[in-house]
Amino acid sequence: MGLADWISIFMAAIAVATAIVTYAVFRSATDPVVIVYAQPDLQRQSIVNLFIENTGRGAAHSITFRTSRPLPEQAFGIEPPGQMPGVMKSGVVVNGVPFLAPGQRISLTWGQYGGLSKYIGQEPITVETFCYRGRRKGLFAKKLQASSTLDVAMFGASESSEHGFGPNLVKELKALNKTLSSIERALERF
Repeated sequence: MGLADWISIFMAAIAVATAIVTYAVFRSATDPVVIVYAQPDLQRQSIVNLFIENTGRGAAHSITFRTSRPLPEQAFGIEPPGQMPGVMKSGVVVNGVPFLAPGQRISLTWGQYGGLSKYIGQEPITVETFCYRGRRKGLFAKKLQASSTLDVAMFGASESSEHGFGPNLVKELKALNKTLSSIERALERF
């Protein structure tokens, strides 16, 4: 084998490596990424919602979840309740999701800070998410995995109550009170 043959083999190896890297970059840019997270509801004071969201650019099929321990259900109470909240026995986290489009998310009313913090305690819950990037299980339907952590301790001092209906109602009542006071003064003059 001469120098030209070695150069040809080297160039072929570079071409194959480039194709593999290009495919890996393409797949990572178009794969689904399904995450699970908790967030305060800004419209309903003291409520914490659980979101399941596909943050990737590809459609997610046959999504299943595995948690480090069961999730609470109906964990309500601003103050920690006397009884431990129940365990989630049905719903999308337990039963899975057949399909999530890119950017699509599912919202669940999960509970309130007191009930959730009583159940979760100091040890956050880890959620492993598994999904397929294609409908069919075959050459291109790779099983993908993501991991999320659920912890509500960070909401203990949050200002989610500042965004609900309460503060807006107070502002409107103050404006109404001011208007009524000006009407009352005008009536007194007559």
